[in-house]
Amino acid sequence: MPNTKLYFQYREPSPLMQVWINFQSNPFALSALYCFGFITLMMILAPVVSPFDANQQFSDLTSLPPSWDDDGKMRYFFGTDDLGRDMLSRIMHGARYSLGYPILIVLFAGIIGTALGAGAGMTRGLKSSTLNHLLDVLLSIPSLLLALIIIAILGPSLENVVIALSLVLIPQFIHAVRNAVHDEIYKDYVVAAKLNGCSTWYILTRVILPNITTVIVMQTTLALSTAILDIAALGFLGLGVQPPAPEWGTMLARSLDQVYLSPWLMVLPGLALFLTVFSINVIGDSLRAAIQERIRNS
Repeated sequence: MPNTKLYFQYREPSPLMQVWINFQSNPFALSALYCFGFITLMMILAPVVSPFDANQQFSDLTSLPPSWDDDGKMRYFFGTDDLGRDMLSRIMHGARYSLGYPILIVLFAGIIGTALGAGAGMTRGLKSSTLNHLLDVLLSIPSLLLALIIIAILGPSLENVVIALSLVLIPQFIHAVRNAVHDEIYKDYVVAAKLNGCSTWYILTRVILPNITTVIVMQTTLALSTAILDIAALGFLGLGVQPPAPEWGTMLARSLDQVYLSPWLMVLPGLALFLTVFSINVIGDSLRAAIQERIRNS
């Protein structure tokens, strides 16, 4: 006999579902999420769906304008550069350098920095104060300048850029998480957990960390934007990803000599950088607002 429900039973959405409901109520945030998802999908599927190889040259079709121009061709939708390489293929493959590597860098720096920052936030005394002042000194130096110093020591290459940006971003996570944990540890709900005999590990992972989610989300968003722009800046200066790799910053540097003759060589990678960073910032800010709305309504 089927189980017939005679009465309506309200089921409270899970915390993640509440965050998603609050997030999707903002159409601007959804648009940014779709944009970022499209760029990420393009990055993953670039070896499969790109029309040509990123470095394949068509010597008889150099500086071909995009397809919407009267002299353009649909086969080369975004046109070609001064060496006859398809711009659409280069931008798609370049997303691996300009977005894929920053994501890996931020994941690594976020895990290490959050763990160290959470541990530092649970301590007090001379060690905690010394670490805090040391981080203040490090964070007073711009991230790009620190990366330039490390690259100058190690030499320009993709591997050294990854190492440099990881070392630059880890202190930022440590500082943000350490301060957030230090602010929460004296609140009443943490004191109550201590009086109940909860272990330090339980208090940190089950009591404090869920309440500093907004800090971690905002720091991750800021770090990802910083990593993308720093990789592009180092590539633009010739200290990061080296040609012929289709990194967007490197493509911008190569387009300087052709900006008046072939403006699409600068506009297209610049637009890709702008859309990527803009969508990440909108998603991060909207996600922070959605989490705070759930906390207020709980």
